[in-house]
Amino acid sequence: MFERNIYDHYQLYCEERFMLGDLEGFEANREYYVFVPIEFTAGQSIQDMIVMTEHLKTTGERGVADIIRTVHNQAVALVDGVDGFLFKLPKSEAEWRAEAEESTGRSLAFFHYKGSNIQAAAQSTANYYGQWKFIWEKRLTQLEQWYQTMLQRLPQTEVDDAFLMSFPYYMGLTENAIQFVADSDIDEPYRGNEQPVICHNCFTDRSWLTSPNTAQSLIKLPSHFIIDHPSRDVAEWIRHEFHGEEFSETNLLKFIYDYESVKPLTSYSWRLIYARLLFPLKYFETLENYYGTQLKEERLYYGEKFFHLLDREQRNQTFLSDFHQLMANSEMITRVPRVDWLQQI
Repeated sequence: MFERNIYDHYQLYCEERFMLGDLEGFEANREYYVFVPIEFTAGQSIQDMIVMTEHLKTTGERGVADIIRTVHNQAVALVDGVDGFLFKLPKSEAEWRAEAEESTGRSLAFFHYKGSNIQAAAQSTANYYGQWKFIWEKRLTQLEQWYQTMLQRLPQTEVDDAFLMSFPYYMGLTENAIQFVADSDIDEPYRGNEQPVICHNCFTDRSWLTSPNTAQSLIKLPSHFIIDHPSRDVAEWIRHEFHGEEFSETNLLKFIYDYESVKPLTSYSWRLIYARLLFPLKYFETLENYYGTQLKEERLYYGEKFFHLLDREQRNQTFLSDFHQLMANSEMITRVPRVDWLQQI
């Protein structure tokens, strides 16, 4: 069905299929393609993806995939029962070799330089710059409504019980994160000099892909792109690294050192990084997924993830409490206020 749908929509024969992580890819006419379901995208419009892609190519980014329209000039196609976008992967070039040898930190900093000064940022629906406070407030309000409803109807599962017990603490973390962003916008005199860049909805080591013609992780999918402050990418890489099974302070410090060797982090950037780390994103995502599904298997999966998250929260508290000391080699971290109550737990 996949091959038939691809031919019907794009007139491409799937000569060979492969997987890029969780994504379906195929070869056709000596070119490589990948199909990205809408649920795996950052929710931006095709016009936003095109604008960000063209901007990056203009500034010298070679690794961006091109979005392919259907034979009827549609952006979205139904393939194997799933709506999504088709991207053509860039061909490997000799000039990529130097780029491939760069560390993740340096590569991300160069990517942010290439993604800066994007003129369409203000009108873009993918622009999240300056919106964190409002987005977090909205998510907190929704979770607080669930909490109040649960109190009235009484818990029915172990997850319900754990949610009721844990929510006041995580609400405190969220309120601190929101206040951090609000205070940073007021306290930082040079905040207005920092402009939005093209970055990622959630940047990790897996955000950039390899393909049959590219051994290194250099391929960037526009479906991952948004416009925001570059600290978002830095913070989300740290979060993903910390929550991984093989977290290493050495790797974290190297990532920051490499990033700052290209693009030094300002005190405002460090404030936003710390604010994002304070915001308990995993807690929100896990509960939203748990209460948002009616499938028993998915509820079991997210329930287990939720308890695992709670079991590791003491570790997260320690990390947030020691973060300033850990990042002491970065000069501007000294201007980031501490959250006193975390030191006392």
